[in-house]
Amino acid sequence: MRGAKGVLLGILLATGMGWLLFVWLPLTKLGGASPGGAPFGRAAVGGRIYAANGCASCHTQVVRPANLGSDIARGWGSRRTIPSDYREDHIVPLGVLRLGPDLADVGERRTDARWYYRLLYDPRTIFPGSLMPSYRYLYARVPLLGTPLPDALPLSGRNAPAPGFQVVPRPEARALVTYLLSLKRTPPAGTHNTQ
Repeated sequence: MRGAKGVLLGILLATGMGWLLFVWLPLTKLGGASPGGAPFGRAAVGGRIYAANGCASCHTQVVRPANLGSDIARGWGSRRTIPSDYREDHIVPLGVLRLGPDLADVGERRTDARWYYRLLYDPRTIFPGSLMPSYRYLYARVPLLGTPLPDALPLSGRNAPAPGFQVVPRPEARALVTYLLSLKRTPPAGTHNTQ
């Protein structure tokens, strides 16, 4: 019986030490907010919508080092992406193919929510010839009662709604745009700009 207690104590001690070394210690060293902060609230919902719509199929969220591409020269980020940028993110849609621009720092480059709403509704109005699909199902056509709502899209031509109606973003579009605006990869305090 004494030998069984020793074996059990050894197992518990080994498990406890493993937990301390591989779970608790890294958690305390990595504690605090990630550089851009993990999306929360509406931005977290938008991150799930981003993932569900397969946006990572065409967009990456990785600014490559200067010797591997022209991301920094294009202004897609001020520095290369580092692993701690994703420290608190629950969903990390890094992407594997880049047909559209990198989005790692898009919240710094584009700060106007209306621009994103127009892009998502009809990408070709902003980028003629774009391969990006339209996400019109993220919008609702509602009656125009007096003046347009503040977030109604200024649509014209073939995109214009029928007279007496306006197109406004649904909550899903608002969440997705909030997520895109939250994508800001600023350098962590005390680190150098490594390219």
